[in-house]
Amino acid sequence: MQGARALVDVLAESGVRHIFGLPGDTGMAFYDALRERRDAIDHIMTRDERSASFMADVYARVSGRVGICEGPSGGGATYSVPGVAEAQGSAIPLLCLTSDTPANQHGRGVLTELDQEGLFRPVTKWNARVNSAATMAEMARRALRMATTGRPGATHLSLPTDALEGETPDSSVYGVPELAAAPSLRAQPDQALIERAAAELAAAERPMIVAGGGVVTSQAWDALTTLAEALNVPVATSINGKGSIAETSDVAMGVIGGNGARPYANACVADADLIVYVGSRTDSTTTCHWTLPSMAQPPAIIQIDVEPFEIGNNYPLAVGLLGDARLTLTAMLDAIPRPSAVAGRNRPRIERLLAERAAFWDDVAAQAAVHARPIKPAQVIRALRTTLDDEAIVVADPGTPTPFLGAQYELRRPGRTTVIPRAHGGLGYAIPGVVGAWYAGEGRRVVGMTGDGSFGMSVGELETITRLGLPVVIIQCSNNTFGWIKELQHLYHGDRYFGVDFTRVDYAAIARGFGFRAAHVDDPADVDRAVANAFADGGPYFLDIATESPVTETPPVAAWTAAEAERRVASGEVR
Repeated sequence: MQGARALVDVLAESGVRHIFGLPGDTGMAFYDALRERRDAIDHIMTRDERSASFMADVYARVSGRVGICEGPSGGGATYSVPGVAEAQGSAIPLLCLTSDTPANQHGRGVLTELDQEGLFRPVTKWNARVNSAATMAEMARRALRMATTGRPGATHLSLPTDALEGETPDSSVYGVPELAAAPSLRAQPDQALIERAAAELAAAERPMIVAGGGVVTSQAWDALTTLAEALNVPVATSINGKGSIAETSDVAMGVIGGNGARPYANACVADADLIVYVGSRTDSTTTCHWTLPSMAQPPAIIQIDVEPFEIGNNYPLAVGLLGDARLTLTAMLDAIPRPSAVAGRNRPRIERLLAERAAFWDDVAAQAAVHARPIKPAQVIRALRTTLDDEAIVVADPGTPTPFLGAQYELRRPGRTTVIPRAHGGLGYAIPGVVGAWYAGEGRRVVGMTGDGSFGMSVGELETITRLGLPVVIIQCSNNTFGWIKELQHLYHGDRYFGVDFTRVDYAAIARGFGFRAAHVDDPADVDRAVANAFADGGPYFLDIATESPVTETPPVAAWTAAEAERRVASGEVR
């Protein structure tokens, strides 16, 4: 069997159903093999390789299955890096395939020759070059296994043309369906450690759980919710962990940290005498640069993770638990002898936090009720939440939409229904991302939240969306600037603006040119109607909304709100 066909057969027999990418001259054998197996694998042609990697990343987040992207040698390989790095940084199972120049011409200067292993090494969990067709099938299975076991992540295979075109033993070609989704293997910590952690949690006076993306990947939301509600322990999440628990639960506090946090949730972390981190890194965003909790005087900390490196990485631990989130949380609850007694002791604290949560939502409603020009982002988020059902998937760029979605878009069910890239924060993510979300969502409503800065980086994928006839809605917040950077120049660099502003563009007209129905909104009185019309349309729809800049409407970013308050006091605006 030809190496390329062996590769495609292993993927198909392992349950891979979608691949995102585009062809190049080094990948002709691979495309022949994809064409022969198009009954099993749907190939989605994109307009560039970066978009393909973003699509695969979002597909994996929403479906729980490994995302596959592919591209040719040279520029195709270099363009694939951003989405691969994002998946690796966010612990998302992804396999990147790049065809390559012939192994038997290595070092001779053939066109597009590149050290692909060296290129992908810093942004992958595992990557390799398949130098012989004879090992193609086993390398494909290894790449899937490495992507979906332990801490999930990105893997990469470099595929020289002679390895794709050479012969593979038929007996080596078989798939392993269990490897197509993460976690493909689950491990549970030692029982003695579980009992120690359970005792610490039960004894704490002000316990807190912080849930990260590992909870969502593990599909541990039921186990987390059962434990937290049984003990009346408040649960906060990282941005990547949003969806670990329904935010309507009595114990749900919302997102914490430096970006998109609710102030009362951050205060709850600061007050805790014990924090259980589960599937969450103690990174700079989640901990407000290691001030929440204090690194100098930290509370007792229990950390549950599948990655040994993360356990105790930044804070001393009371107990460290190496294992799967779902198995570990279930075992911890089983190890608490009288959970009702713990719940009763914790209930008054939960009731106080619920009152603070209600006050927060009153404030959000007041923000959304301010109808001004330019339009307040809070008004857009409220219109979105009012219009969408709980199954809808929102894919957001990491700029303007992130803090407002994190803090103000309430999730009424657990699971991955918001997708926000926060490992590296590459712009241009949402427009291609909605394609991956659509194929993963199996008919669920999909909306992309983007900004005009991101638009210029991924506008070509509007053609992909209309060519495929995907009924997605893209809502763009336009403020004619790279708003995140301009806000930094405003707050910390004396309003010395440089390299951040661009000219006004008729984005709706551009979207129409790609086959979208589109509208532009600059009147706040039209927002609700325009959002409702976009979702009622039934086809690809682009809605451009002129929104206020972060410079004059500070987003819910903890450091910014504090700096803005200090600036206003110093300038005499408030006393």
